[in-house]
Amino acid sequence: MAPVFPLHRLPHVAFDKEQRIKAAINRERVSFTENLREYCLNTTIHGLKYIGTVSLTLCERAYFFLTFLVVTACSIYFISNVYIKWQSSPIIIALNPIATHIRDIPFPAVTICNMNQMRREAAERIEQNTLEETVLQSICSIDDDFNDTQYEGNWSAVKRMLLSATQPCSALLKACRYAKQPERCSEIFQSIFTDEGLCCTFNTLDTVYMFRNATAPSIFPTEAGSSSGRFRPILWTPENGYAEEPSNASYPRFIAGPGVAMGLAMVLDANASDYFCSSTSSVGFKIIFHSPSETPKITDYAQYIPVGTENRIIITPKINDATDQIRKVAQAQRQCVFASEANLSYYSVYSRNNCELECEAKLILENCGCVLYYLPKLYEDTKICSRANARCYEQIRNSIAFSANTSISCSCLPGCFEISYVPDLTTAELQVGRFAIRETLLDNVKDEVYAKQNLALVYIFVKDMYYRSFTKGELVGFTDFLCNFYSSLVSVLALLICFLSFLPLSQANVGGLLGLFLGFSIISLIEVIYFVTLRPYCAKRKQQRINRKEQNVEANHLTAARNELLWFGSKPFNTTAIQFLGRPTDAERYDAHDYHLQTGRNAMVKEFATKLKHLVHSRLQQANGWVRNTFRSRRTQLGRGFGQERTGTSYPFYD
Repeated sequence: MAPVFPLHRLPHVAFDKEQRIKAAINRERVSFTENLREYCLNTTIHGLKYIGTVSLTLCERAYFFLTFLVVTACSIYFISNVYIKWQSSPIIIALNPIATHIRDIPFPAVTICNMNQMRREAAERIEQNTLEETVLQSICSIDDDFNDTQYEGNWSAVKRMLLSATQPCSALLKACRYAKQPERCSEIFQSIFTDEGLCCTFNTLDTVYMFRNATAPSIFPTEAGSSSGRFRPILWTPENGYAEEPSNASYPRFIAGPGVAMGLAMVLDANASDYFCSSTSSVGFKIIFHSPSETPKITDYAQYIPVGTENRIIITPKINDATDQIRKVAQAQRQCVFASEANLSYYSVYSRNNCELECEAKLILENCGCVLYYLPKLYEDTKICSRANARCYEQIRNSIAFSANTSISCSCLPGCFEISYVPDLTTAELQVGRFAIRETLLDNVKDEVYAKQNLALVYIFVKDMYYRSFTKGELVGFTDFLCNFYSSLVSVLALLICFLSFLPLSQANVGGLLGLFLGFSIISLIEVIYFVTLRPYCAKRKQQRINRKEQNVEANHLTAARNELLWFGSKPFNTTAIQFLGRPTDAERYDAHDYHLQTGRNAMVKEFATKLKHLVHSRLQQANGWVRNTFRSRRTQLGRGFGQERTGTSYPFYD
C-alpha cells in the first residue's frame, strides 16, 4: 500500500483566505448595532454616549440606560403637564406695567334718578279707566282690578306719559359745575329712560354712535333737551378709545384732573312733597356710574343719595384690555368678546350690560309678545308690556337672573376691552344758613328746612393721575410652550437642589440658571454620581482582572521557558509521518482552527526557548575558553618553576 504525504499548510491557507473575504464583506456592510453605537457616541443628548461606549462594563452601561429611561419618563410627564396647561388655561390676567393717563380715560357717565317715579300732581290729574291710568300702573307697578287685557301698549303714548308725569332734569338739577367751570345743567345732562322711569345722565355717547339703527326707538327723548348745544359729540369706544382728540367743547368728556375741584359738582332737588310712587322706602336719589357706551340698570345696581347730605364720591376707573395674541383663542377659553366679534342688533358698541339688555328684550318679546318700555326696541310699533303681562315678564326676568337656570338664560361674555368705575362714597350732614360756606353752588339756597328735606350736594372726582389696566394675555404661547420643554427637564434638578440645599421652592429657578450657563441637567447630575461612586469601583475591579490575567500569562511563559531549558541540548528528531491508506493519523484528529491556535502558541514558546538556548550556549563557550586559558597558563608557570624547559614531557592531570 503506497504511503500518502499530505500537505498540512494548504487547508490553513484556504481557511485564512475565506476569513479575510468575510471580514471585508462585514466591513462594507454596516449593521444596525454598529449604527446605533455610532449614534450613541456622537449624539448631543446627554447620557447616550455612555451607553454606546464598549470599554465600559455591562453594569455601567445598564446604569446609564436605566437612568436615561427614568429621566425621559419624567420629562414626558412634565411636558404633558405644560401641554395640558397650554390647552386648558391659555389666558392670564395681569396688571399692565404701563399706566394709563387720565386724559385717555373718559369721565364716568353719571345717571341720576329721583326715587319718586311719578309726580303726585300729574298722577292726580289722570282719569280712571283710561290709557294713562294703565301706563301709570305699569310705571309704578300697581296691581289693580282694572281689566286691561284689551290694552295695546303704544310706545309713543308711554313716552308722552313719562315725559309729562315725571320730574324733568331741569327740576332735578339745581346747579352744576365741571372742572371748576360752572355749567348749565340742561346743557351737560340729558334725559334717559331707565327701569326707574325718566332719569338724567351725564357724559354718555351720542345716539349717533350708540345705536345701530337711527330710526329705531331711542331711550333718549330729544324733546327733553340734550347735550347737543355748544358741545360736539365724538366717538369713543373701550377698544379704540377716542376717534379724535377730545377737547373741552366735546363729549364724552375726558377726566380733566384729580381732586374735587376738577370733578363734577351738582345740587339735586328731590321735591319730596310731590312724591307719588317709588321703588324704595325712602326719599332721595339713586346714582350709578357706568361706561359712556352703556345703558345703566338703576334698580339693581345704583347707590342711594339721601336728602339733606353732602356727598363726596371718589371714582376709581377699572380698565380691562387684552392683547392681540388672544384673538386666535376661542371665546369659550378667553372668556371675552372683541368689538369685531359682536353681533348686537340695537347697540353699536358691545358690552356685557348692553348684550344682557338686548337678550332680555328678545326673550320677553318671544315669550310674552311685548317689551318693557326701557328695553331696546327695533321698531316703533312694538307692543309695550302692561301690568297684564307682569306675570310673564317677571318670570322671564327671574329666570335670567337665576344663575342655575339653563333653560332661559343670556350667555353674554364681557368685552375684552371694558371700563367700569368703582365709587367710594362718604356722606356728611348738609348745613345751610348757619355759618359762612365756601361752596358757591348753594348761594341761592336760603331755606335750611327745605334744604334738609329736599336737597343733596354731590361731588364726583378722581384722586390719581395714572391708573393701571388689567390685561388679558396668553398664559403660555407656542414659543413659551417650546421653551418650557427645557424648563420641565431641569425642574426635577431644581427640586433636588432645593431639597439638598434646604432652599425654598421659590428659588427653584436655580435649575434653569444652571442649565442656561453650564448646560447642567439631570444627566449631568447622574454623571457626577457615576464618576464619584460607580466608576472608581468598576475601574478597580477591571484592573484587578487585568492584573490576574497578566500574572497567569507571565506564569505560563515562565513555565514554557523552564521546560525548554530542561530540554536544552537535545535536538528534536525529525520524523516523517507516513500515512497508509485506510488508517488515519493522530494529527487528523484535531480541528483546523484549534491546530492553528496551538501552532501560534508553540511558535512563541519555541522562539523564546531558542533565544535563551543561544544565550546560554554563548555563555558556556566563553566559560570554556576561560578555563582553557587558565589551565594553559598554570602549566607554563609550573614548568618554569623547575628551572628547566621540559619538552615532550606531559602532565596527565593537566591534560
